[in-house]
Amino acid sequence: MKQNFGKTVVFCNILLDLIINTGAVYLAILFIDKDLKIFNQNSLIISLIAVLGSILVYFACDMYSLAIFEKLHKTISRLACVQLFLLCAMLLVIVLLAPTRTEFYELLFISAVLSFLALAIKKVLSVKISHAIRKSQKHRKTVLIVGNGSGAFEYEKQINDNPHYGYSVEGYVCDEKAEDKNVLGSYDELEEILSTLNPYEVVIALPIDKEPMVQGIVDACNKAGVRTSIVPHIYKYFKSKCQVDMVGGLPVINTRDIPLDNPANAAMKRLMDIIISLIMIILTSPIMLIAAIGVKLSSKGPVIFKQKRVGKNNKIFTMYKFRSMRVNEQEQTAWTTPTDKRKTRFGTFMRKTGIDELPQFFNVLFGSMSIVGPRPELPAFVEEYSKTIPLYKVKHQVKPGITGLAQIYGFRGDTSIEGRIEMDIKYIENWSLFYDIKILVSTPFKMFNRNEKYVK
Repeated sequence: MKQNFGKTVVFCNILLDLIINTGAVYLAILFIDKDLKIFNQNSLIISLIAVLGSILVYFACDMYSLAIFEKLHKTISRLACVQLFLLCAMLLVIVLLAPTRTEFYELLFISAVLSFLALAIKKVLSVKISHAIRKSQKHRKTVLIVGNGSGAFEYEKQINDNPHYGYSVEGYVCDEKAEDKNVLGSYDELEEILSTLNPYEVVIALPIDKEPMVQGIVDACNKAGVRTSIVPHIYKYFKSKCQVDMVGGLPVINTRDIPLDNPANAAMKRLMDIIISLIMIILTSPIMLIAAIGVKLSSKGPVIFKQKRVGKNNKIFTMYKFRSMRVNEQEQTAWTTPTDKRKTRFGTFMRKTGIDELPQFFNVLFGSMSIVGPRPELPAFVEEYSKTIPLYKVKHQVKPGITGLAQIYGFRGDTSIEGRIEMDIKYIENWSLFYDIKILVSTPFKMFNRNEKYVK
């Protein structure tokens, strides 16, 4: 259940973040130069980009959503990743606008630290205060559950397990007695119960055979002026956040909401892909040159290994890598194993460090891949695994990536397909710019530990 505190709370959050980030920049300037000599046109432009850009990134990373389900340490972790992304972005802006002004680098790092500390304190205080308010009996909202099926019991469990949601279950209304449950009366007694208890909300969680009663229950709640929510009897089919669309006057529930189906989200991710791929191609060009020479000297054959892979919407594309194995007949159909004799010594080094995958930044730049996403597979493997793993092809609803959630949990090469798909689907269903940033930040730390297995 998600409480909506309205646009006012979001506006106050934005205003407070603007004040905090502007204050952090001003304090950093005072720390570097009390006479404000460095505060000229360039520093003003950079400061405005930093402050206003930070708010846009916070929006893109869903920092202003009501995260009553999120643990405090995850909230701070999210903030840290976003701030690190902003730091890198602003570092690029300074390099482009004023590369020789060392004071701007000082200004950036000092203001970044001050901003993070202040925002973290704000987050901690706001979460602690809101949780304390919701947990207090004075501010708890009473809920009446109509029904006694599995959905009703699961709803009560979630409410009881999470007191910071700010709700308490008053009891049940149903015809049958439910063991260990506070049954307040039958369906026929609903109107009387509503007038007596006046609950904040009624949650309708009826089994399918009681569906004809829903309209009468809703009418009774409307008559009493009580809010109503419905737990559908098919709730078990919804494994992620759901999206409700209106087809004319008919509500249609999407069983798998994919954030990247939103054109704005897709455009934002594509922009990030273009920027990062260009930067990485420029920065790693010396490494790629050395790698190309190493490949040429280590064995006969082409420097770049081209392989057909399955991408978004099951379309075939050509993926580029530095060749790490000797030319062989199985290179288009077989996986590489840790003890594969086809690998060259230099190829083994490239695979361990991830250098072999650097040419894939060109795939990203050209649009066939993304920086972050499920790893693309060979067409033969897609055909094979889609027959035995029901959700396998869900991964093809987004662009494949150079790195992804499955990869940072150790699912690379010859590892569990089921575990890999589980991580891929989790990424697809929960995508946000923050998620991409978190995976990008985690990737270098996982680079040298590719045998790690994911444990639930």
